[in-house]
Amino acid sequence: MKHVVKVILLLLNLLWGLLLVIGSYSAYFPSRIGILVELLFPLNLFACIAFFFIWLAYNPRYIWVPLAALVISWGGIARYCPVHKPQPIDNSQPGFSLMTYNAYFFLDYEGTDTRQNRTLSFILSQNADLVCLQESPGLIAPNPGLKITGEQIDSIHTLYPYRIPTTHGMNFLSKYPATLLFDTVYSESSAIAIYRVKIEDHTVTVVNQHMESIGLTQTDKELYHEITAHPNTDRLDEIKKHLLSKLMNAAEIRNRQTNLTAEKIQNIPGNIIVCGDFNDSPLSYSVRKLHSMGFRDAYNELGLGPGITYHANRFWFRIDHILYKGNMEARWLVRQRHKSSDHYPLVTRFVWENSENH
Repeated sequence: MKHVVKVILLLLNLLWGLLLVIGSYSAYFPSRIGILVELLFPLNLFACIAFFFIWLAYNPRYIWVPLAALVISWGGIARYCPVHKPQPIDNSQPGFSLMTYNAYFFLDYEGTDTRQNRTLSFILSQNADLVCLQESPGLIAPNPGLKITGEQIDSIHTLYPYRIPTTHGMNFLSKYPATLLFDTVYSESSAIAIYRVKIEDHTVTVVNQHMESIGLTQTDKELYHEITAHPNTDRLDEIKKHLLSKLMNAAEIRNRQTNLTAEKIQNIPGNIIVCGDFNDSPLSYSVRKLHSMGFRDAYNELGLGPGITYHANRFWFRIDHILYKGNMEARWLVRQRHKSSDHYPLVTRFVWENSENH
């Protein structure tokens, strides 16, 4: 009996180790199976770590199985959960700060009763030089229904003299002269807008994108919440039919949208930032595609832990990203845990690498 248990554990460990390795490199073969394994990456990582401790206590001679899977998958693990010492907020060097934030249409996710709109108050408090908003109104006039007051609008207009709202809830706020280069709607739930910003002697192109949503209805999200709160193997068919299939379909659409974005920006020279709500994990094709174009990931360089940016319905993933390239470097990054939206905002500081103008 003991031998049978050992064989079963070993086979399960080999299976989960293989899934972990595939998930770590799934962006290189963006098939439906690859997308599925990418979505299950956190579960597979947890399973392999659990097997490490099981073998440690039960039979240390097999500890090499989970260790091998973890070592081979280290590249993906480091992207999914980087480990860096947090850098202090330091704005002393020449540069600029940028925030990306899915603002939840300026509704209050927690339903907090306040006199003014909490999301807008938070944006003002951060005082970032550039703000890329998704799911945002134009912030042109007060909105009593959203508790956006005239005082808040005046403050936004004073702090950000350059404001570029575009279709589909894309909004850009800037302290520096900015113009719209291009914007388009990909679908009912996705769009991009590209801006050119003049920051002192430097020029920066900013790509604000909101990629295809995960494709789940409120009923689907409630099902997921119920299953994660009370696991039940009898409902696996529902998971496959209502959740995984929709998630994979949406991911395939995002992959195609990523290729369209790549075509738009591939010939743009100089400093460029691509940020926003990708609705995709750090292991996704969309992030890898930008890496292959020479983009650096600000969170991967500066972040600590998985850096969850979407916190609703137990979908705890980092799906908001800031990627960049050019004559600048991200020096500090903060994931703010403000909950008036279903997303957490990311704020980072860029400094110029040298005095050469771009």
